[in-house]
Amino acid sequence: MQSILKISDAAAIAIHTADYLTRARRGAKEGAPSTAAEIAAGLGVSYNHLSKVLQQLTKAGLIKTERGPKGGFALSASGLKGRVKDFIGAIDGPPSPKTCLLKRKACCYKACVFGEFLSETNKRFEKVMNTEISKLGR
Repeated sequence: MQSILKISDAAAIAIHTADYLTRARRGAKEGAPSTAAEIAAGLGVSYNHLSKVLQQLTKAGLIKTERGPKGGFALSASGLKGRVKDFIGAIDGPPSPKTCLLKRKACCYKACVFGEFLSETNKRFEKVMNTEISKLGR
């Protein structure tokens, strides 16, 4: 079944990476960066795919890298203040809710069976998109 929410696998990895780094920041390794291998294993995703996502998130300024034997990745100051939509946007471009399943800007059917459903879904979607990354995993 096709989803009405269009988020790529890479964007899903970005959100889960942000959550992973938020938890790592509060966990046993408090403040210590996480390696790409640790993150990939923790999320159960491809190391190579994760590396590309980490590169895009670093370029967007949402995560920072630390070099050296104890180096790795951590959320940057702007990443900590960032919202879910910032991490999706860094990968897929700005997310936008869908108002019509026929790919129109607005539904032209007055009694559309999906009208109220899409409206409510979009409200929930917007609430999730505006959630601060630092509030994930609580």
